[in-house]
Amino acid sequence: MSTVTALPSLSEGGLSRYLVEIHKFPLLTAPEEVSYARRWREHGDREAAYRLVTSHLRLAAKIAIKYRRYGLPMADLVSEANLGLMQAVKRFEPDRGFRLATYAMWWIKASVQEYVLRSWSLVKMGTTAAQKKLFFNLRRLRSRISAFQETDLGVDQINYFAEQLKVTPPEVVEMDRRLRGDISLNVPVSDEETTEDWQDRLADPSPDPERQLMDMDDYGRREAALSEALELLSARERTILETRMLADEPKTLDELARQFRVSRERIRQIEQRAFQRVRDAVRARVTNSSQVAALSAKTASSVTEDSDRKKVVALSTLSVGGHHHVHGNDLGRHAR
Repeated sequence: MSTVTALPSLSEGGLSRYLVEIHKFPLLTAPEEVSYARRWREHGDREAAYRLVTSHLRLAAKIAIKYRRYGLPMADLVSEANLGLMQAVKRFEPDRGFRLATYAMWWIKASVQEYVLRSWSLVKMGTTAAQKKLFFNLRRLRSRISAFQETDLGVDQINYFAEQLKVTPPEVVEMDRRLRGDISLNVPVSDEETTEDWQDRLADPSPDPERQLMDMDDYGRREAALSEALELLSARERTILETRMLADEPKTLDELARQFRVSRERIRQIEQRAFQRVRDAVRARVTNSSQVAALSAKTASSVTEDSDRKKVVALSTLSVGGHHHVHGNDLGRHAR
């Protein structure tokens, strides 16, 4: 007759009641443990597995209690520890000559630590074995010297922890900030009467309007300069330059040589000469435009900000002229 029943639940009567219940399960001798383990591995005997699990519930609870200082529900910690114990029983090989408790201890710790890391922050952390080790060792070391302050660690403390834990100072700084958990951006900056939250101090990564205006002006000048420079080339030079350097799928020298019925070396020479002419023309135009823009900005420096902005826009309009569908890097890109 099977004696397999449900395991005691911590939520039913609290930790003290749970500890009393699990102490009712008898411990196994070494021969009994080997016998039950073989029955489970060879025959899938669920009662044997139940005996192995229940005889080690107090070990799982003991390990789970050590992690209660992380502020997580004790019932969840015990549940995770029991899951680790079940995994250990499932994989235990009695013929290797060591006791189940020795093997199960590592599985229980791993299961509980995984739960702590998952619950500690909304941001995924501690994905590698080294990071997990640093997380728990740094917290243990900080608690030993009572260094749990709200502010960042001092330089001496960072170096001390790095030396003790055999890691680099930047790794200590990063993990220390993770140890303090998540902070809501809606929390006030201070306890004083203020309407400022932490989110009010976040820097806006988007460019400011002045920078956007400058970028647009610079892009327009380069665009116009490229368009004018390409007009200086002959039809053959322009075709070779565009198909070699501005096209999405550039043609090879051999293809162009067959198209224009010249040698491959001649195509390369034409390409280099055309590139040089266009580059010089673009640089000259952009340099002159920059000087004009700088002079205009200096003249308008005594005017109000709104007036200054209008003059810059007007100057950009005069300098850029009509819109051309060309783009690119040093030359820009030209879309035919």
